Amino acid sequence: MRIETPRRLDGGLIAELGRYYRRHLLREVMPFWEARARDVECGGYLTCFDRTGRVTDTDKYVWFQGRQLYMFAALYRQVERRSDWLDLARWGRDFLLRHAYAGEGRWHYQLDRRGAPKQGTISIFTDHFVLGGLCEYALAAETQEDLPLIRATWQALERHTRDPEFRDIFHGVWSPRYQRHSLSMMAVITGTLAEPVLGAAQTRPLTDEAIERIQRLFARDDRRLLFESVGRHGEIVDEPEGRVVNPGHALESMWFCMEAGLARGDRGIVERAIEIADWSWRAGHDPEYGGIASFLDASGEEPKQTDWHRETGVCRHDKVWWVHSEALYACALAAVLRDDAEWFGRFLHLHDWCRTHFYDAEYGEWYPELRRDGTPKLTDKGTCWKAAYHLPRALMKIMQLFEACGRAER
Repeated sequence: MRIETPRRLDGGLIAELGRYYRRHLLREVMPFWEARARDVECGGYLTCFDRTGRVTDTDKYVWFQGRQLYMFAALYRQVERRSDWLDLARWGRDFLLRHAYAGEGRWHYQLDRRGAPKQGTISIFTDHFVLGGLCEYALAAETQEDLPLIRATWQALERHTRDPEFRDIFHGVWSPRYQRHSLSMMAVITGTLAEPVLGAAQTRPLTDEAIERIQRLFARDDRRLLFESVGRHGEIVDEPEGRVVNPGHALESMWFCMEAGLARGDRGIVERAIEIADWSWRAGHDPEYGGIASFLDASGEEPKQTDWHRETGVCRHDKVWWVHSEALYACALAAVLRDDAEWFGRFLHLHDWCRTHFYDAEYGEWYPELRRDGTPKLTDKGTCWKAAYHLPRALMKIMQLFEACGRAER
């Protein structure tokens, strides 16, 4: 299934937006990271910076080492074959292989600056992000050197994702009562990244299972919501943890599914994803101040903060950079696939809102968190939760989508 040229949308505006997102990505966001991410003293990437770019933490959070490896490799492979991007990708890849691998397909979560482990294999999400980075690097560098390690990591992920007793899911919290949407969601995107390296026969069984679980188990037609957690037997658990809805996660998960449906030529997956994305937009959009809320309670009551929200300090009405990055691409993709003016209007709203509130015109990049009214709450550009991933990935994909519309029209 290929992307058709939208006929009801403004083709001139789409072309203009394609140019904007190329410029925003390459001139206003990535230069912040290109200038300072490489740790020339110890290897790997530095990822924690204040607003102006001064280093605030030298620890190596391995999921961010993998994410930034992915981003530099993807820019080289998918945008422009600039040798500096491939060099930066190789720099991160080499550090990961020297220091972060714990054996048996698992990866440490946190290292000190020189690469000594500080926290071990506590997070399957670290394994996901490293695997995604290694796969994109293998494609960019046109090498099979890391194939045995990629295969071992995928096999471990596959085994652990299917094991309800597997507990290393930080920043999630394992519970005997719940299944977590995040585990299925990550299986879709990681399987998509691994498929060109490992082959569909190896990756699609897990990703197909994950898509089905997301679209039929965590997404509930009777509530018109996608739940972050459901009970072990698929039931809705009527307590604060069981009622958490994360619109940003839901919209991100739905573009994963849209892309997977496109790759399979399965319009049913695509249309179901757009339907669930519509629920998520309606639940999360802030009609008073604009943008999208960070989380909510499915009952409509004031939500209780989860352990992760308490740790990060994110409140219900805060506007978070990654939520808006993922929502931007989800809205753009839905608009193009449906040739739909309502989805395009949602995208344009977020486009204007993010440019006005998140973008730091003085120092580049985006603020990580805003208050409900759009004023900055945190100004650091890189933290233990934020690096060069959600934002540049979304900008790259929007750019590619709109540029593809222009090529299709010609």
